[in-house]
Amino acid sequence: MKISSLFIYRKIADEHLLIPVGEAAMTVKGLVAMSESGAMLYEKLKTGCSREDLIAALTTEYDVSESAAAQDTDAFLAQMRQLNILIEDT
Repeated sequence: MKISSLFIYRKIADEHLLIPVGEAAMTVKGLVAMSESGAMLYEKLKTGCSREDLIAALTTEYDVSESAAAQDTDAFLAQMRQLNILIEDT
């Protein structure tokens, strides 16, 4: 899976933001704010990776259990799917 090119990531004053452009600007109203860990997962998804890669990245970067990282990853991916930011591999 990877991230749609219809969103631009910017860090502005310690805020991690996704800005919808093109068609996405018509369906996603406003900016999408992310946490620091969400921004890290977003960066990983820009080049494409698996759910397992994201979980491993969280457990490596932060002092969290694999089960907590899996829950956080699933919540993040669900939000990205809901906003049509995530492109699933077919």
